[in-house]
Amino acid sequence: MAISSIDLAIVAAYVLGMLGIGYYVFKKAPNFEEYLVAGRSMTTPILVCTLASTYYGLDVLFGTSEIGFNDGVVAFFGYSELSLGFYVFAAYGLSRKLKEARFTSLPEILARSYGESAGYLGAISSILYSIPALSLFALGRISEVMFGIDAQYGALFLGSIALLYTLWGGLWAVAITDTVQFVFMCITLAVAVPLLMSDIGGFETVAAHVPATHFDILGGIPFWLMIAYAATGISILVDPAFYQRIFAAQSFRQVRNAMLIALVVWGAYDWLVTAAGMIARAGVEMGSLPANLHSNDALLTAVVMALPVGLAGLFLAGVLATAMSTIDSYCLVAGSNISYDVYRPLLKPNASDKELVRATKIGIAISWVLGFMLAFLFDRLMSLWVFNASLMTSTVLVPIFMSLFWKGRKTPAAGILSFLFGLVSVIVFYFGLSQVGTYDETWGTYIWNFDFAGSSYSLWQEYSLFFSLPISFLGFLIGNLFGTPLPPAAAPLEPSK
Repeated sequence: MAISSIDLAIVAAYVLGMLGIGYYVFKKAPNFEEYLVAGRSMTTPILVCTLASTYYGLDVLFGTSEIGFNDGVVAFFGYSELSLGFYVFAAYGLSRKLKEARFTSLPEILARSYGESAGYLGAISSILYSIPALSLFALGRISEVMFGIDAQYGALFLGSIALLYTLWGGLWAVAITDTVQFVFMCITLAVAVPLLMSDIGGFETVAAHVPATHFDILGGIPFWLMIAYAATGISILVDPAFYQRIFAAQSFRQVRNAMLIALVVWGAYDWLVTAAGMIARAGVEMGSLPANLHSNDALLTAVVMALPVGLAGLFLAGVLATAMSTIDSYCLVAGSNISYDVYRPLLKPNASDKELVRATKIGIAISWVLGFMLAFLFDRLMSLWVFNASLMTSTVLVPIFMSLFWKGRKTPAAGILSFLFGLVSVIVFYFGLSQVGTYDETWGTYIWNFDFAGSSYSLWQEYSLFFSLPISFLGFLIGNLFGTPLPPAAAPLEPSK
């Protein structure tokens, strides 16, 4: 697909602008608390921007539009809507407890409740969750589809931009660039989808050319698969980047109000992305878009074809903004886990601010490299997202929620066994099904079909959370029953003030 020189110039200007912001913050030489949690001084407006742009990255832009393309409105009603419910709970039921405890990172919650060993395990889980494989994968798709650049080379170049300004400026650089990216992301999509609808011929044309099931709330997705997709939204309740924003806020009210405002943005964004996927499907059926168009590329291809010169460049900049706002946030989280939750307590408890910032930057680079290595091992974004979310949720949700909401007896063994039971169950389930199941090209996953007691059943890899969460809770109960509570003298290091 040919991109005009004007559009390319707009994209180049955006990239240079992101680098300029990062360098500006770098010149201010922030200390560790400013680098990691912005000095705990973020207000509602900037929290709205950084929350909205971080949590609705390319996994939503491409993943939700992929479901909209293949299955219709179920992408919103069956997948996105439940996720928004988890955000409401997080705003009212979770953010106050986290903010008032004055934590600095997610693993620190585990360390305070169950001892340093549990904190180290939580750091490992947080690092694995935060490596930016999803966004680097999507950046590769953008490079290949839009610019004709090999996916891995494109992800290497564009992803390095986000890496560089994050290394320079920490959370302030992330938050300020997120504010710019928020504007690009929301405005360009809000303009692009109506223009795309008009170009296709309006709602009636779309309705006439997509399968009738595209307008069913359950669509053509198997019921339990839809529930599995929706259940991944629970990962927001243990999302380390979300926790970081809470820790960085001036007060509980600031972050609560920011989340409620962001909910409106997220809901509109979900609906626009779902609609764009359906419109692209209609374009394929009508012949105005290539018949072999991959569902991952549908939204990007359709919107760029529909937009005039100039607006196409703004949209592409908005897509890059969506990716970079996620890469920078999660690389920073992973880097802080390596420095604050592993290096500091394990190797140098009295590390200076300068040493912690340096260790964080090394951790950021490590997480980026790991994300790049993992990015191209999956064929579909949703498959990668579900595995990642299942792994994080299964290992830390139970011990963190028991720490925050249950005042009874807690032992180090409870936190450790809950983590290990969840981790092993996800790995065994995922990779066990890859051995006994059959790979389905349509869904991009392994499915095990079997008969039991005269009935036929199917187990999908995406169902792992249904088993791993109860198993994680069982591990907590066993550890709590047979373990010994943490003595006061063995409490972990207090967070830095």
